[in-house]
Amino acid sequence: MVKIGTTAAQKKLFFNLRRMKGQIQAMDEGDMRPEQVEHIATKLGVTETEVISMNRRMSAGDHSLNAPMRADGDGEWQDWLVDETPDQESLVAENEELTQRRDMLAEAMTTLNERERHILTERRLKDNPKTLEDLSKVYDISRERVRQIEVRAFEKLQKAMRNAAIQKYGAGILEDASN
Repeated sequence: MVKIGTTAAQKKLFFNLRRMKGQIQAMDEGDMRPEQVEHIATKLGVTETEVISMNRRMSAGDHSLNAPMRADGDGEWQDWLVDETPDQESLVAENEELTQRRDMLAEAMTTLNERERHILTERRLKDNPKTLEDLSKVYDISRERVRQIEVRAFEKLQKAMRNAAIQKYGAGILEDASN
């Protein structure tokens, strides 16, 4: 059985259901009578639905994932299982790429002056970006001027990152990325 229960009450039900069924002479396979279900649910402090569900899961037979799906023996149940998690190779490649991008961003950020870096960071690189109004008060300039500085800083950042990518990987990488 893969899933036995996630809450303390479900675990208690799993470990005590067989004993409780024996006490009330409900050991026959299949569903229990409603009064039996109610009795067990009350004693163990769980819902009747949980008792029925656990009883059905426990009375179901075990099945091998290597068992053939059809009589001709072609295909196994495990063939239908899909691992949705990325493989190690993909994880390592993504991690390396993320590290390279962060390094390139950090290097490109050095091309900006302190005000540009602060405005760009506050407006584009934070989970809760500051408003143009907030930054206009910090620097005692208009909101429109903050927006202009942000746009200019972003353009400088893009140019610096593009140049760094060309130096590191060659011009072909940018052509591949644009396609």
